[in-house]
Amino acid sequence: MQIRIEYRPAPVPTPITPWAHRGVDGPYYKATVFDPPMPKPVHGKGYPIWIIEHRGRELYFASPQEIEHAADILGRKILPTSRELGQPYLAVNAHWLSRLHASFKPWKVRQELVKRLKQAPPA
Repeated sequence: MQIRIEYRPAPVPTPITPWAHRGVDGPYYKATVFDPPMPKPVHGKGYPIWIIEHRGRELYFASPQEIEHAADILGRKILPTSRELGQPYLAVNAHWLSRLHASFKPWKVRQELVKRLKQAPPA
């Protein structure tokens, strides 16, 4: 399990983006200003995206804040329920954790995943 960084010509929102970047001027899908702000493109490369692979499946992160958020949730011995995590949107099944593939959910895998997320290269 390794984490790498790639660059894309346009920003790549991920399932974690609405939970790590709140829309200031409206709901996430209509917002143009975010708190914390979305990353700016790296000159000559594009927008950074961090990718971690495990058993042929990939997780994507569009910002260091998303990496921190995922590490916080996945680093808990007992995962929070979808109801606890879905409170801001009142959509129990909309949280990224409820959509996360089962291969990422065992405690041993999550420990390794969090370890790798903390080693993420800077943009």
